[in-house]
Amino acid sequence: MYRDGHAGFNALLYAPFVPLVSAFYSLELALWGAVLALAAANLPDIDQNVERIDHRGPTHTVWFALLFGSVAGIGTVFVARSSFGADGGFGFGFGFVVGTCGILAHLAGDIVTPMGISPFAPLSRVHVTLEWFKSKNGRINRAFLLAGSAALLASLLLAAGQPV
Repeated sequence: MYRDGHAGFNALLYAPFVPLVSAFYSLELALWGAVLALAAANLPDIDQNVERIDHRGPTHTVWFALLFGSVAGIGTVFVARSSFGADGGFGFGFGFVVGTCGILAHLAGDIVTPMGISPFAPLSRVHVTLEWFKSKNGRINRAFLLAGSAALLASLLLAAGQPV
């Protein structure tokens, strides 16, 4: 997938959780989760700007997902303390889960392309690809962006108590 497709895919996957997180915790936490999910959407492709790292290499592994999840968890604690006092209902676990799942969603978006990924490298060289469509398929990328944007917006309006 390309940038738009990844962003839309992550938004689509996170959207159902917005009303749940908002109802059980807070709208602020649901919004923070959306920010994390969207921040993770294209982060693995940072490898395209680093000469010594192969594209779909180390940043396209479950290890990178766990690393980002840890950083997101720590960041969530700091954001909560500085913006909402105490822990504001935010915690390491929430940031860790959303951050890790955000990267895993990116990996899932790349698995469906012919290039695929090796998600457990370097421990395993197993290469995973479903070859459903090419990364550069504009229709698929736009469809995910449109569907994800619409779903996330509807979820946010629902969670905020606005008519959808």
